[in-house]
Amino acid sequence: MTRIPLAASPLATIAALLLVAGGTNAAERVTVVVGPQTPPIERYAAEELAGQFEKLFDDVAVAVRDSVPADAKHLVLIGSPDTNPAVREAVGADWPQLSHQGLAVQNVAGADTPTLVVGGGSPVATLWAAYELGHQLGIRYLFRGDIFPMEKRALELTGHDFVMEPELRVRTWRTVNDFAIGPESWGVDEHRAFLRQLAKMKFNRVMLSVYPWHPFVTYEFGGVQKETALLWFGNRYRVDGETVGKKVFRGAKLFENPDFAGLNTPQEMAAAGVKHLSGLIDAAHTLGMSVGISISPLEFPREFQAVLPGSKGGRGLNQLVVVPAGDQGPADETLRGLVAAKVSAYVNTYPNMDRLYLTLPEFPEWDQHAAEAIEILKEHGAPADLSVEGLVATASQRNLIASGARGEQAIRGNLVGLAFLQKLFEDKSLLRRPDGKPLGLVITAVDPALFPVLDRVVPPGAETLNFVDYTARRVVENRKLLAAVPAGDVGSQLILTLADDNVGVLPQSASQSLGELTSDLKRLGWQGFSTRYWVPAELDPSVYFLSRAAWVRDLTPRDAQTELWMTATGNRAAAERLWIAWEHLEQATNLIDEHNLGFTFPVPGLLMKHYQPTPIPDWWQEVTDLYTEYMIELYRAQGSIDGGAKPVLFYYAKRSEYVLEYLAAVKAVREAALAKEKGETEQAIEHLEVALESTYNCINTLSDIAQDQSDRGLIAVLNEYAYRPLLAEYEKLADAE
Repeated sequence: MTRIPLAASPLATIAALLLVAGGTNAAERVTVVVGPQTPPIERYAAEELAGQFEKLFDDVAVAVRDSVPADAKHLVLIGSPDTNPAVREAVGADWPQLSHQGLAVQNVAGADTPTLVVGGGSPVATLWAAYELGHQLGIRYLFRGDIFPMEKRALELTGHDFVMEPELRVRTWRTVNDFAIGPESWGVDEHRAFLRQLAKMKFNRVMLSVYPWHPFVTYEFGGVQKETALLWFGNRYRVDGETVGKKVFRGAKLFENPDFAGLNTPQEMAAAGVKHLSGLIDAAHTLGMSVGISISPLEFPREFQAVLPGSKGGRGLNQLVVVPAGDQGPADETLRGLVAAKVSAYVNTYPNMDRLYLTLPEFPEWDQHAAEAIEILKEHGAPADLSVEGLVATASQRNLIASGARGEQAIRGNLVGLAFLQKLFEDKSLLRRPDGKPLGLVITAVDPALFPVLDRVVPPGAETLNFVDYTARRVVENRKLLAAVPAGDVGSQLILTLADDNVGVLPQSASQSLGELTSDLKRLGWQGFSTRYWVPAELDPSVYFLSRAAWVRDLTPRDAQTELWMTATGNRAAAERLWIAWEHLEQATNLIDEHNLGFTFPVPGLLMKHYQPTPIPDWWQEVTDLYTEYMIELYRAQGSIDGGAKPVLFYYAKRSEYVLEYLAAVKAVREAALAKEKGETEQAIEHLEVALESTYNCINTLSDIAQDQSDRGLIAVLNEYAYRPLLAEYEKLADAE
């Protein structure tokens, strides 16, 4: 891209213009014009669009300037009448009425110079308009980069007149999370690159999902200092020695987040954690995204048990947290002080965050206070006829993971948590940033039994981020619950699970379920959604659909994904094969979800939990067949195309190979257990040898195509929780024999 420095001297500017005009005589000259006082994000939009033009069009020279040159041949004006005088002069009263998120691309009729205006109702909407123009010109944005048309074409900037407003105004990307296979393992540089791609798909919020044991904040209460500062639940993943696929770790001894490499003390981890999270916030803000931090306010590292009498260990991996219990009710002053200290620590540590997400505990331990809690909620506006008994009956009888006794406990604990938050935020100062600006509040995971009165049980002015069940398929089965939310009275967003950690480490898809749910959200007037996932890998088509469906009312997953691959490959037959592939993938995902939620949960016992002498389920073969068909379709499509989509599809296809090896290992482990139970030790050893070979091949295949920290994290996890324990059992049995 030929970019003329805007602050250059007159002689330097003349020289640069001569270079553009004279040094490239055959090239078409395009001048991209921003306002002299343009916001940084609009200047970024201009530079992005200029770079795209040079990859799209043959023989073009593009310059970014802050005024219109007298000899301009083609003009692209960036911004709005409020931010760019050239736009104001060109469009006058013809500028459309746009919301803050609305975007517009217009050809200027009757202009002496061919002129295109690319702008929006805000600077970030102008950036989206630039990317939407790129989309209209054939660029497809994926997680790992952009796919451009295979051939450049002659410059043509006419015929691009459109105005767009979103159907879903909240499009949130959740990140950080937990587990080494997810973005908790990414450094800021990898996050930054990923966020740039999300901006191209017009995501407008980022939610940083953090946990009590994370190293992202420090605080003190009652003389106790937060000392826990861990990643990945405190688990460590050795990648030296006999590690399969260790070439991807480049000689490292441990798999680590690069921003925390070599750090050991809580103080070092905390300092790096604050720098890391601050970097994510700054990166998102640079792209016009607002940022919220999601915390569980009623869970604390274990060191705080000393100042919270009667609290007890919370459920969860490695027992890292304590939660309120019988001695703490919703009006407990000590608990309120501890939570206030925690909330204030986040607000002051990250003074430029935009909102705070507060998640109610998944497994509450203080449900005995439900009767007291419901009276507090009534004092704060809940309906007078709301009763614990009625809510318990609803929660225990529904068809969710949290049903029966778990559902009863969930709703009782939920009531106590909500009553506590009502009392907590009587102190309005807790939701004020250090600069005095108000902090947005989002309450997450209110029990679905409370959906009909959602607007009357959360603190005034709060939005809600709602969780129904672990997978999108399960939410579709219970979609009637969504209609109970008074979306017109309380800002409502839905957690959309793209891939579930319980379904596990295998490739997943939920596209068709996501299509059903986004249709419901639009029809019911919800604000939007937040994603939930761990390994991004095969999620490109699902996220592409979400990014388009948020702006196009009746778009279906099939239409979106077929259009994606048709444009990216230039081959309709390949696009149709790829839709079939993802149908197989979604069917496999659903089978695992239906039969064994937790099938490949990435924790100790990942593989060896299948080492038990019970019959091999029929559905295992069904899942294997579906993943096989998925792989076959990927290779068919990949072999019939050229261009930028080819390496992407090869990556997907190789990942599908590792799945088949892993499933073969699971089957062999079960066969070994059955043989061992019968006293057939030699046959058991043979089955374990097959399992070892399959597990080795599985991991080695991944190492051949690993592209990011999630891929490397998956390799580390499979070594730790699959290959090594399997090898230990094989050696134990072989030695005994």
